[in-house]
Amino acid sequence: MRWLELAPGYACNAACLGCHACNADPQQQMAFEEVVRWLQTARRRGAQHLWLSGGEPTLRKDFLGTLRAARQFGYQRIKVQTNGMLFAYEHFAERAVAAGMNEASLLLRSLDPARHDALHRTQGGLRALQQGLERLRATGIRLEGDVLLTADTIGELPAIVRHYTDLGLRHFNLWLFSLADQGDADLRALVPRLTDAMPFILEARTIAQQQGATVCSLASPHCTLPPHAWDLLFDAAGMDMLVVNPGGQAFKMEASRLEAGAFHEPCQTCAVRGWCHGLRPDYVSVHGTGELRTLSEAEVAGFDPRGSVLDLP
Repeated sequence: MRWLELAPGYACNAACLGCHACNADPQQQMAFEEVVRWLQTARRRGAQHLWLSGGEPTLRKDFLGTLRAARQFGYQRIKVQTNGMLFAYEHFAERAVAAGMNEASLLLRSLDPARHDALHRTQGGLRALQQGLERLRATGIRLEGDVLLTADTIGELPAIVRHYTDLGLRHFNLWLFSLADQGDADLRALVPRLTDAMPFILEARTIAQQQGATVCSLASPHCTLPPHAWDLLFDAAGMDMLVVNPGGQAFKMEASRLEAGAFHEPCQTCAVRGWCHGLRPDYVSVHGTGELRTLSEAEVAGFDPRGSVLDLP
């Protein structure tokens, strides 16, 4: 194991569309003693890096204590996945860095305040994110972005990557909107077709490369991308990450509902079948399997099908 992703609780100060935390019990929280036990257990099993997620991890009273414990146990990269809003408060970013946080991954929705806040379902969310980003930039830590791709926002992706690379973000994870956690709402219209999204993803990749940044596209089968752009693909198994959620639910990242896809008829004889994660069932329920195709050995010769892990320098 190299990574531990730890979600101590589901409480959040936003209500983002399609987010599991919005449909889970916000009272379902790990006690600090359980957090410490998982930090210790994962280190004994070889974990070198911590990805602290949620819910919104900055809301917890033991947030700084968790960072201190992670540093004390020897975690090298201590990344906080956050909507960034609490970092808008004076000195909060500095205290988190002093406690051990050395990376932050910010949840990005849209550059348009109305659209961002509608997806975030929090008034003033983009403004608070921007203020938090400025304070985080001042600390000098590594900054990344988690970009949610919806049918309404895929066209913004190149502008989002350009805007945030200019502000110092060095990596972007592209998350295809998922219905896995939609609850009772019907959010099918928000799931973009991969065929429609790929031109914008490829353009964003070019922009990032020009700025010395990287992009990783999650839940994208190999056949939806040209082989020369397979560096965009996310090798979930290569992360060697254990994910732990409230209640002690633990699983490897590649088995999560956001990563583990299903294989269909075109996949059976595909030359990269052993590397591909398939197509998420919730995606198939909206768009079907017509975008899938069988890749031949000749088509993929000379291209690396492994994709990228997020162990970036």
